[in-house]
Amino acid sequence: MQPAHAARTARRYEVIGDEAAFRALQHEWDVLWSRAHGHYYQSFSYCWLAWRHVSKPHGRRLKCIVCREGGQLVMIWPLETCRRALWTYLVPLGPEGGDYTSVLVRDGEAAPALIAGAWDTARRRCGADFIHLQYVRETLELYTLVSRERSVLFAEAHNAFAARLRGRGERNGWDDYCRTLGTLFGKRPGGFAKRLSREGKVAVRVVDPAEESETASIVEWMLNCKRSWSDRVGKRSAWLDSPEYECFLAKLIHSPDVPSMARLIVVTLNEAPVAAIIVSVGNPWASAIFAGYDPYYGRCCPGLVAVEACVKWAFDNGFDLDFGVGNERFKAYWSRGEASTAWTVRTVNSLWGLLAIRGWRLARYLGARVKGLREAGAASPEAARVFTRDGKRATRVS
Repeated sequence: MQPAHAARTARRYEVIGDEAAFRALQHEWDVLWSRAHGHYYQSFSYCWLAWRHVSKPHGRRLKCIVCREGGQLVMIWPLETCRRALWTYLVPLGPEGGDYTSVLVRDGEAAPALIAGAWDTARRRCGADFIHLQYVRETLELYTLVSRERSVLFAEAHNAFAARLRGRGERNGWDDYCRTLGTLFGKRPGGFAKRLSREGKVAVRVVDPAEESETASIVEWMLNCKRSWSDRVGKRSAWLDSPEYECFLAKLIHSPDVPSMARLIVVTLNEAPVAAIIVSVGNPWASAIFAGYDPYYGRCCPGLVAVEACVKWAFDNGFDLDFGVGNERFKAYWSRGEASTAWTVRTVNSLWGLLAIRGWRLARYLGARVKGLREAGAASPEAARVFTRDGKRATRVS
């Protein structure tokens, strides 16, 4: 067996910023992802599509950290930098939204050290003023490292939910599994589909990934539904209006460049779509990526019909299902209340970044002081007096 010190000596970290070198990692990356049971957002397919269709068109710079031991790829952390005003931010590669942040690393006792090396490389070799990491599970070594930093600017906790389904299909069928669940909004599984069927003929199907035109059409429809929903609730993401993001979602389902990473499940009413959900292929964790429903049928809850169909698809295929962050009741229901915590963390990573923070804080302090003085002056009795031209004081008449 190779001594530990020899393994450390042979360990080499590199920051890849060249697209051709990034592309050349595909085979080794796929092998590592399969063996490490990586999540879909850690796969080469996802990262390549995110780079080509989202990050590169928006002028971001690739910063993919890799580590090799004895020439073998053992760790990958795909990141990118973006400019915001005068400062450079280091963020996970891909659209900012609902995906977690984690490092793809070979299983084994060396994993914590490999992740520590990745974090050190990100801090020292990527030229960032700030490092912004979204949804880092607090059980991960990465969260432990980041939370120990003295320069944490802010940290926000989020609830995350996941349904553990693997093996249940081997012991019991779907109907037997559903009987072990309670009710969601007063209904058991199948209840929302029954309610929707009062409006017409309901069907649920998985779209063939090869049907590119149909996939693109439904993804466009989903985004339109999501925009309508976000306007109603006052939540708006810049990615909703991005044609690049729309293309990226469709490419996850089918692309000539990389293997398909997702499936599109559609609920139709009288052959017209009323809800749809995109779910990743499991390894063995599948992830609910994006969903939309027709608000006209909102009272019938077609979105919950799509979610149930997504859970059943994962159940039938032997996958667990991650719903991501958020406190929606359906996530707690299908996860049997099993929640974890993920953190969004931002750290200051340079003197230039530190000066920016001090400048922003000083500006806020001075703004608050000026506002306070104005309010105090307006409330003072002396502020209600003015002087006439001859120097005599007179009371202001409002």
